[in-house]
Amino acid sequence: MNGLFESILFDIKPFHWVYRRVSDDNFRGFYHWHQGCEFLFVHRGQGRVIVNQQTYDIKPGMLFFFQPFQLHMVHVEVSKQTPYERSILHFDPISQGRNLHEFPGLNSLLNRLQNGIDENQAFDLSNRFNYFSEMVDAFNQSTITNNWEEDCQLFIMQTLSCIRLNTQDLSSSLQHNKLRSLRYSETIMKWIEEHYMESFDLEKLATELHLSKPYVSRIFKRETGSNLTEYLTVRRIKQACHLLQMTNDPVEIIGEQVGIGNVSYFIHLFKKTIGTTPHQYRLSHQKNI
Repeated sequence: MNGLFESILFDIKPFHWVYRRVSDDNFRGFYHWHQGCEFLFVHRGQGRVIVNQQTYDIKPGMLFFFQPFQLHMVHVEVSKQTPYERSILHFDPISQGRNLHEFPGLNSLLNRLQNGIDENQAFDLSNRFNYFSEMVDAFNQSTITNNWEEDCQLFIMQTLSCIRLNTQDLSSSLQHNKLRSLRYSETIMKWIEEHYMESFDLEKLATELHLSKPYVSRIFKRETGSNLTEYLTVRRIKQACHLLQMTNDPVEIIGEQVGIGNVSYFIHLFKKTIGTTPHQYRLSHQKNI
């Protein structure tokens, strides 16, 4: 589980662009987070995206938005017959959103996507698949010209416009349809969000969900592509990273605050997950405190 934090460098350009990358073998999804905003557009593929304690299906035409430093995972079932093809834009919302004040509707939408707690983060653009694919191709061409900065801002605005249209379509359809029921994995993640700072009790979780312990583990793996222990560990370590950056609390106290009372085990798990000890991590991020 190393490399949970992906450092996206915005030193040369205020964005990082991945164009139609294809995977048809050995794709291993993992929980991670990174600075900057991310748009993920699916050209081909099937699987699931896990973000904000929700699980979304992957299919061609899906567009996903991930907030800065937001924990998420993309789990895709790939083969030679069913490859995973995607285009990804990571961008610095401060520099790339600076001209959006002239477009108050799009500016408000980006702010909600970037900072909202319960905002939708998956958008089905399958009915605009060809249009969006042409946008992707055109933007990719512009990245090799001297107009890349203007064109990146234009691409972001076009993408936001597509999201706004999708949201309007969804609002209209919801007037005639009931909201879907939560998947078991989503209920489990919401339970973990409320209890990850405590000692984990699978029996308590299973009892509250009226399920057997083996079924809880099995259904979580089936719906998310990861096991329950992995998700719980990453959620705890992500919170530990936040506390190490934002507080001066001793390492043993931070371990207790994220549900790991044994300090030696906490340090071992942190190093195994992040690649450094909690103390080393804190020193390398002291400038952010």
